[in-house]
Amino acid sequence: MYRLSSNSFHTGDRVSVINDAITGTVKTIDGDRLTIVSDEGFDLVFQSNELVLEPETWLEHKHMTGFWSKKKVDQDSKPKKAPVKRSKSGTQPMIVDLHIEKLVKNPSKMAKWELLDFQINSAKNQLDWALSKRKERIIFIHGIGEGVLKAELETLLRRYDNIRFYPANASEFGAGAIEVYRLQNP
Repeated sequence: MYRLSSNSFHTGDRVSVINDAITGTVKTIDGDRLTIVSDEGFDLVFQSNELVLEPETWLEHKHMTGFWSKKKVDQDSKPKKAPVKRSKSGTQPMIVDLHIEKLVKNPSKMAKWELLDFQINSAKNQLDWALSKRKERIIFIHGIGEGVLKAELETLLRRYDNIRFYPANASEFGAGAIEVYRLQNP
């Protein structure tokens, strides 16, 4: 969210009130006074210094710009680890890290529910892709934290009939990971 002067606001902009849980859309601008239509449908008047501009959408490309370059830097700067053990079929597992710092450039500009929603959507997209490519084993690294992402991830995985999931090997992937297996003949 960004604090701006009244000339930085435009009719139709999404705004939030700084010291209150009110969000809405700018209806009219009269000097330093802005009339907004709250999400509840009420017309409210505020000074421009009481409002902050909301990003148009939390999935804009600007939040994603650092993802690929950070991934490349991380790959280049990390020392090479011993290869992950292969499954019985001889293929390496697909590893999906759901830590938000790995997925978006600036997570502080997103609300907590947006972060969680983004992580779950990322997991779903990666899982769908892996299943379409007939990957046998996928590791989702969710971290330890408060367990909210883990619970949501398990809810997502229960929706699939053709997979089974278990806690991943803690010695290989840490305590905050889930291992997913694709069933050969669902």
